[in-house]
Amino acid sequence: MEFFPILPLKMSGQLSRQCTHSKGDEVADNSNLDKLLKKYDRPGPRYTSYPMVPVWKSDFGHEEYVRALENSSKKPDEPLSIYLHIPFCRQRCWFCGCNTTTLKKEGTHNSYLDIVDKELNLAADLLSKRRRVSQFHWGGGTPSCLSNENTVKAFEIFSRKFKIADNAEVSIELDPRITDEERIQLLKSLGFNRLSFGVQDFNADIQTAIGRNQDEKKTVELYRYCRDEGFQGINFDLIYGLPKQTLGLFKDTVRKTIDLGPDRIALYNFAYLPDSKPHQRLIRSEDLPSPSEKIELFLTAREMFLESGYKLIGMDHFVLPEDELAIAQSEGRLRRNFMGYTVKASEDWLGFGMSSISYVDNSFAQNLSTLDLYQKKIEEGSFAVYRGMRLSEDDIIRQYLIADLMCNFKIDITELENKFKITFNKYFGDTLEALKIFQDDGLLIEEADAYTLTDMGKIFIRNIAMAFDSYLKGNDLKVQFSRTV
Repeated sequence: MEFFPILPLKMSGQLSRQCTHSKGDEVADNSNLDKLLKKYDRPGPRYTSYPMVPVWKSDFGHEEYVRALENSSKKPDEPLSIYLHIPFCRQRCWFCGCNTTTLKKEGTHNSYLDIVDKELNLAADLLSKRRRVSQFHWGGGTPSCLSNENTVKAFEIFSRKFKIADNAEVSIELDPRITDEERIQLLKSLGFNRLSFGVQDFNADIQTAIGRNQDEKKTVELYRYCRDEGFQGINFDLIYGLPKQTLGLFKDTVRKTIDLGPDRIALYNFAYLPDSKPHQRLIRSEDLPSPSEKIELFLTAREMFLESGYKLIGMDHFVLPEDELAIAQSEGRLRRNFMGYTVKASEDWLGFGMSSISYVDNSFAQNLSTLDLYQKKIEEGSFAVYRGMRLSEDDIIRQYLIADLMCNFKIDITELENKFKITFNKYFGDTLEALKIFQDDGLLIEEADAYTLTDMGKIFIRNIAMAFDSYLKGNDLKVQFSRTV
């Protein structure tokens, strides 16, 4: 079992923490880690996609998406991944950065699914064959706010047009506050095999500070019921940097999570962006942890998960060592897309519903993000795509490199050179100086045919990926990113 020990710290103006590298046996002392945090803690992309969403083009619309689907139809035996966006929530949580609406009427939900069905028919007609689906994910919003009847309806409109593979990963995001045992039974009967619990933080005062009152007992009971029903793919979403979070309180949430033992844990950085997310203004800025306190929350939680036996996936995901993601990472097979880390990723994925994102034939496409405009476009017989991008050869090369870095903690020079017929040092000549700085800072180790991240480097993985992002070089992007640490 692999561990990345980080010793406890004390806060006294500086971060007092020690990191040991598994490669090179280097040790970063307290002052060095503090220096690195000050140097690299900056806003940056999360790289759920490359190129990142803000550089996609508004002139990529219906016609461009149709061409991409037509090209995809030439590969009828290739599996697809499908994402369904259910934007509805009973109420908006103040911390949320997702595209949601608080429409509660069941009739609205039913009408929305009718529109999704029409969008699905548009795509299925172009794909020309009942394609096999290897990954089917429901996100939101709150997919579990649908009634049982509409849950069945949503599943059936897809299963009529696509063949969901027997070994497909079928997953859904759950709000434990509104999910009961009957719903779990229904999901199980439909074939869902992965559940993601929106936990955020178990503490009641912190829940109140983010406009979300979630009873810890109900969450735990629902989790245990799902375990009793045989679910083996359960994820907890936790967020650090929330208002009123202290180190002691968050350690309590982490301990409770470890004791419950979900298969996977996503530890997200709270992005406080009140200018672009007006509902976040309901959060009192004075209640937020300071930047140094926020970093301490992350590093302490990271240490606790790793010391308890969880394996690190990417910068901020953790899985049990027997989980297929951990096995895939050890074998270099791990993949990542907008739906998260997976071993089932197909070359193309289709997004349905408002604001959903597709990746087809090396092209990104995103639907309109307001409900009325999305519905209007689909009713007119057109896809609701309002921006997207067809990737260049350079984009594809950099996309592959960044994805491998984020998934497998390395840059495989030989693989890149063989796959894309390039010479690494020549192609990425303008990045070599940055790679040397990362090495000097103890974040990377150069090997004969690869660069490998150190344990310290895994903390700053987004910063390393940014060095290969051609769209960040010389561009004044007026975009608010979350901080990299």
